[in-house]
Amino acid sequence: MTNSNHEFWSRAGEEFQQNLAKSWGQAMQTFQTMDLGGILPGAEKAATPLTFSQEKLKAIQAAYLEEATALWNHGLEAKHEIKDRRFSSDAWTGNPMAAFTAGAYLLNAKTMMGLAEAVEADEHTQNKIKFAVEQWVAASAPSNFLAFNAEAQKKAIETKGESLAKGIQNLLHDMQQGHLSMTDESKFVVGENVATTEGAVVFENEYFQLIE
Repeated sequence: MTNSNHEFWSRAGEEFQQNLAKSWGQAMQTFQTMDLGGILPGAEKAATPLTFSQEKLKAIQAAYLEEATALWNHGLEAKHEIKDRRFSSDAWTGNPMAAFTAGAYLLNAKTMMGLAEAVEADEHTQNKIKFAVEQWVAASAPSNFLAFNAEAQKKAIETKGESLAKGIQNLLHDMQQGHLSMTDESKFVVGENVATTEGAVVFENEYFQLIE
């Protein structure tokens, strides 16, 4: 790395530290005023801001700042080790920008879950908060978005766009049937490998039907 690049990276590192402190404060403010009803159907809106164990909060903040700084300092390394299987391919680990994106996501996800566990509340409320945060963290993974998914981008190039075309076909199929396909639904046939029960459905949701 040349001197000019080193100076640029050092200045950028200082700005990164300042932004970390600022973003931490904003994250805490958002988390404390979380509306459970807005992220988890059936949950009540918190009457008062969430409170945290101060001991846990200090430990989470210290770990976040330390790990974020380390992530930034190693941002230009040619090869990264990422233990999460979603980002284990060479498309992620061999691309500094993609690896940094994955590392930042994993750090933020870890911190968010730590904050959820540090909330001082009854067990019922804690479980709701942790469940809501888990869902949000999983949904926001960069591997879920083509613009950030280095592996999907590599696949698109290797297949000359065929993988993108198949993805669009699957999306259109899911839209037509009104839900996401998790498996090949044609393999399930009522009376052969799917059981039926006589009666009237008195209650149902997306997970089960209650038959009387």
